[in-house]
Amino acid sequence: MRTSDITASTDENIQASISDPSQNDGDNFHVLDLGRMAEHKGLFPFDYTRKTFYTVTLLHGNYSLEFEEKSIDIEGDTMILTSSKIPFGIHPKGATAGISCVFKEDFITKNNSGYRLLEFPIYKPGQQNIYSLTDEQAKQFIGIYTKIFDENIANSAYKVSLQRTYLLELIFNAQKLDPVNSYIKKNTTTEEIACSFIRLLESQFPIDAPQDFVKLKTASDFAEHLFLHPNYLNRQVKLSKGRTVSEIISARIEQEAKILLKLTNWNIAQIAYSLGFEEPSHFNSFFKKHTKVSPSDYRKLKTD
Repeated sequence: MRTSDITASTDENIQASISDPSQNDGDNFHVLDLGRMAEHKGLFPFDYTRKTFYTVTLLHGNYSLEFEEKSIDIEGDTMILTSSKIPFGIHPKGATAGISCVFKEDFITKNNSGYRLLEFPIYKPGQQNIYSLTDEQAKQFIGIYTKIFDENIANSAYKVSLQRTYLLELIFNAQKLDPVNSYIKKNTTTEEIACSFIRLLESQFPIDAPQDFVKLKTASDFAEHLFLHPNYLNRQVKLSKGRTVSEIISARIEQEAKILLKLTNWNIAQIAYSLGFEEPSHFNSFFKKHTKVSPSDYRKLKTD
């Protein structure tokens, strides 16, 4: 059985039950027929950097995968597990098929499943797993996806719980895949931790509206999110990047502040709060320390 067998054999009701991400953006869980999306839209980049989406995706055929600064050509049956920390693009080449479960972190929590998503090794920050599958492995995963499709159609009172259970079944079985078959070479521990920190930092930007705000502001905030001790995180980042965590955070906040001052008409207080400062005066002091001018003076310089 191939990936294409599921979507090729489904009737119109099943096709209608497959989610279009543009119509279900507020939900925590989607099932996507990637072959159908490619047929109608040509490209379907998984651009979830502003959200908290994770995926378990099964592809059949020839694809070009793009993430960070890398591009990988794949063929046959391939399993992909991604997180929101990395912008990810999937580009079909010729006749292709694919199935994807796309979900938010809140879909799998201690309270509703007994598991926390980031406790799974395949979803810890810094991981990016792409596996080439045998025919037998592909058949096993297709069987699980079929159960998820069935629940989408049935729409029973237990739909969400059952789909969560089947999603966990996908994740558990994906974790059993042989790492030797992964397309992605792992970085050293130091590089992996530093990259995880940078991805997490960048996931908070750009700030598109005054009501958006930076949540992770200190080394301790990032360390807690990455399940690391702050001193250990700082040491690894310094070894890899040559700067401390605080220095990198400050530089990124300064960069975003300059962008907002130059390109928006938000007042100084709005910018200060969106960047995580409790008081506008704190932002003024920070900005002047790093740029030698106040936010107001910088804005005037850029508009004169």
